[in-house]
Amino acid sequence: MSVKTDNASRDVVIAVCGAAGDGSIAAGQILNMAATTMGYHVMNFDSFPAEIRGFGKSVAHSRISRDKALTPGTMVNCLVALDDPHSITELHSLTQDGVVIYDSKPADYHEEDQAVAGWIQPGMIGYGAPLRDLSAQATKSSKSRNIVALGVISYVFGFEPGAFHEAIHRRWSGKSESLREMNVEAFNLGYEYAEANIDKVDPIDFKNITEGHVTDANIVSGNEAAAKACLDANLRLYVGYPITPATKIMEILAKQLPKQGGVVVQSEDEISAICHVIGGGFAGKRSCTATSGPGVCLMTEALNLAVMAEVPCVLINAQRGGPSTGLPTKTEQSDLNLAIYGASGESPRAVLAPANVGECYQITRKAFEVADGFQTPVIVLMDFFLSNRMEDVRWQAEDPGTWGTYEDVLAEPSEEEYKRFAFTESGISPRSYPGMQDLQHPITGLEHTEDSLPAYSGENHTRMMAKRQRKLDKLAREWPGPEVVGPEGDLDVGIISWGSTVGAGKNAIKQLQAKTDARIGGLFPRLVWPLQTDAITEFAGRCEHLVVAETNYTGQFANLVQQVTLREVTRVAEAAARPLPTQIIVDRVQDLL
Repeated sequence: MSVKTDNASRDVVIAVCGAAGDGSIAAGQILNMAATTMGYHVMNFDSFPAEIRGFGKSVAHSRISRDKALTPGTMVNCLVALDDPHSITELHSLTQDGVVIYDSKPADYHEEDQAVAGWIQPGMIGYGAPLRDLSAQATKSSKSRNIVALGVISYVFGFEPGAFHEAIHRRWSGKSESLREMNVEAFNLGYEYAEANIDKVDPIDFKNITEGHVTDANIVSGNEAAAKACLDANLRLYVGYPITPATKIMEILAKQLPKQGGVVVQSEDEISAICHVIGGGFAGKRSCTATSGPGVCLMTEALNLAVMAEVPCVLINAQRGGPSTGLPTKTEQSDLNLAIYGASGESPRAVLAPANVGECYQITRKAFEVADGFQTPVIVLMDFFLSNRMEDVRWQAEDPGTWGTYEDVLAEPSEEEYKRFAFTESGISPRSYPGMQDLQHPITGLEHTEDSLPAYSGENHTRMMAKRQRKLDKLAREWPGPEVVGPEGDLDVGIISWGSTVGAGKNAIKQLQAKTDARIGGLFPRLVWPLQTDAITEFAGRCEHLVVAETNYTGQFANLVQQVTLREVTRVAEAAARPLPTQIIVDRVQDLL
């Protein structure tokens, strides 16, 4: 979202566009760190090619706001063009009064239709600067054009230069002092050129409105937050196979987990990974893997074993566009059915879905408690947007206790024979680990009796099925109810969204409340399976129209809502390989009204 008037200076979207290798992503990282240091909230979401050897267009997309950003924004206020042909394709997203910062002295002659300056529309504002020349002056190469452009941004929009100097040193903290100083010089040359040569005419102005120097905020991605959650949850075993967009979790844990006594294994495939993890859970050690949709497909048989054997384990699914290998670097929420139903027979497991980067930490950490407490696999549904977008997070404010407390139920030696799968009111049987005296037991993927022996009678199977389901029923009761926003009482429209689309749903409610007199509210669950049916049904009963927004083609969560509410649901279901734009929800609701 872009806002004109005075508020524009405190809520802007800046996109840095270039060819792979131009440093677009690095420039975005430095911009994000500088803005956070100045006290602003940041949401960043980058797009880049799927190939390992990068080709094509890369865009760092950063929203800088005084208030916590719910979405990355649809329109761009400032486009930095590091590559003219690629940047021309981004001009459609620029606001009518948006700013284009471009190289006024490119190295090569551009055909008329390939120069971004020639595509700037009336009302847009172009600021040219000799990015390549200034880069060569500072670093003897053209590779610091991105840093020169940051200097131009700093002057034109009134950002503190010192915050950028600090961010440059942080970004290359592991490099030589001379390299860091050369990049600072490239930044300074861009700033000084803009100060001497650019007449500012745009409405964006951060000058003298710095929110205060901040030292306790971290710019982190959802993957980084999930990895920290694993470490703080006392993870003992991580086993994974590289796959976009989940690989970053394994890379972080490979460096950090051995330092606290844990083990990281890169397995030969996803089947091996989940089997290792189940073995760790059976041994009483917190164990985890992370993958994407194609990997989960391979893991389903072993996950089914974990359900039958009641072994705790955590699986993080960073969803991407499918089916098959699909779109590795594009976002989608299309693995919900796979997470809930991906198994032979009826195989109840818990599925959690964080809504922002902070919750990637909170809910991943809580997943280990749920896995232990309910002796079941727990799937954490992230997606490419959530895994790779970056937000400012203050760790001390991220309290996982928000999502309840769940304790492991352990067996104790007694004179009675130990029954690992004893029938209980809650469905949770006291468990033991190998080596606990007098509590040895086998496990099997076959249906079994209370004392773990295979059994095939219909009566026993029915009781065991009910036992496993009671555990999830208990979780649905004990997990905090879905977040509900908006006025109390009857609503004209109720909006439901989950996972990474929660921000778009909340943003749509804000915009609709400002535009219309309609009563608009929303419901946003983080426990997406088992469904908290009473809360969903109660909310639906208050709504004249019910809208479910998500990024998959068929409306998978909408189907679940329709099943439990027995009423018509309006689907805002888009599989367009992008985060769901707020405006699509707003337009659909206005059509209903």
